[in-house]
Amino acid sequence: MEPLSPDAGARVRLPTELILHIIECVLPANPRALIPPSHISTKTLLALTRVSRATYRQASRLLRERCLYLDSSRRLADLLLCMPRLVPTLQPALSLRHVTSLHLAPFGASLDDQPTAVWVRELFCEVCETLRRLVVQMPFRSLDPLDDHLNVRRTLRDGFEQLTKLEEFVCLGEYPSLSVPDGHTDVWRLWPGLRRLVLFGVPMNSHWLWWDIATLPELEHVVLARPQLVETTNIKDEYFHKLPREDRRLGRKIKVMLLDTAYEIPDLNTTRWKEIDPSGKMTVEVYEVPMPFYGDETPHESVTEWVKRGALDGILWEWSGNKVEVQ
Repeated sequence: MEPLSPDAGARVRLPTELILHIIECVLPANPRALIPPSHISTKTLLALTRVSRATYRQASRLLRERCLYLDSSRRLADLLLCMPRLVPTLQPALSLRHVTSLHLAPFGASLDDQPTAVWVRELFCEVCETLRRLVVQMPFRSLDPLDDHLNVRRTLRDGFEQLTKLEEFVCLGEYPSLSVPDGHTDVWRLWPGLRRLVLFGVPMNSHWLWWDIATLPELEHVVLARPQLVETTNIKDEYFHKLPREDRRLGRKIKVMLLDTAYEIPDLNTTRWKEIDPSGKMTVEVYEVPMPFYGDETPHESVTEWVKRGALDGILWEWSGNKVEVQ
């Protein structure tokens, strides 16, 4: 048999199905990873949207599902401008409104930025039907309610309240405090389908913290980073006495992880745990974040970065700490 000529070889084409499979392999193996704009996978997918009609739709879908990483107000504004746009000569791709996972950190040092707050509200109103996973980092403590003359907190709260389909919420660095005169309920309490939750700096002895955790029917995994007043709180006593004992919500399995740097979390109060939770419905674990030998990071910065990396890499919910047991 004679070998193929160079011209004949040039005419050989890969099947479209194989090309689409190759596009899928551009992404990291973990399907839960959120990929930043600087990552080679994001840049490759962007290039593939310009290669052909066959690659445009698939690459566009993956960019919407895995690469929504808005770390500045400029990126947020650009995304909103692109939402209504279509390329008339190409097949309709999945709308930018069909976002399922999102990393959002659009503010600078202060929350007192009305245009950015309005854009956040607009974004949440657009994606609320499909968004299931949100990693957010905002300077909530930087704006006192008494100084909020532009109603930034109200604007943000209106947006967060729309996310009723959310299943996973990771709030980095600060507690998402968005109380207003006629809305004191924590916004994450308003999402009935919430399954996984990360909060920073919560006072462990708060009645409302454990009431909200107990009454959210689907919640199964809670990470409390750099928690406060741990030594004065009996976690299981707080949780299991917020509802009547026969309430079905207390019958679910739930994992609570306390996360901080080594030696920062004191011994837990485990008084009467076997009596309060005889069947072990709640698992409590302590996870210690290693501090670097060199560097000037504070414990808070180290924990925030550790949780952020775990959330964006999609491995946060796989972590296991030291299980707290009653001797």
